Amino acid sequence: MIKITSPADLKKIHDSYISLYIQNLLEYILREYISYCPDQSIEEQIGAIFLLEQESDIHLYQQMGLSSPLKESQFEWLKQLSYGYSNGCIVLDNDRAINIIGKSSYFKPIQEETK
Repeated sequence: MIKITSPADLKKIHDSYISLYIQNLLEYILREYISYCPDQSIEEQIGAIFLLEQESDIHLYQQMGLSSPLKESQFEWLKQLSYGYSNGCIVLDNDRAINIIGKSSYFKPIQEETK
């Protein structure tokens, strides 16, 4: 799992499609919340973007700042992207949220648990 909180973290991503998507998302967040992120990092004030590198990463909820295993009902939204990826957002509190991005198949365990 890769935690993205600043432009420097983008170098850790090897898939060019998802790297561009995350770069655009991060740039949007930094642009919209520039007064909260003068150091070009979203970690303290906004949250983080997590890229799941393998299906087992979906179970690393504590590293994402969560206190319980992921469930589909926790997501504000979970949407399909191109190239077999999905992106979901979990609101942590009034000010912070996390985006969790990964292959769509990585989200199946949490979707099946809620059925």
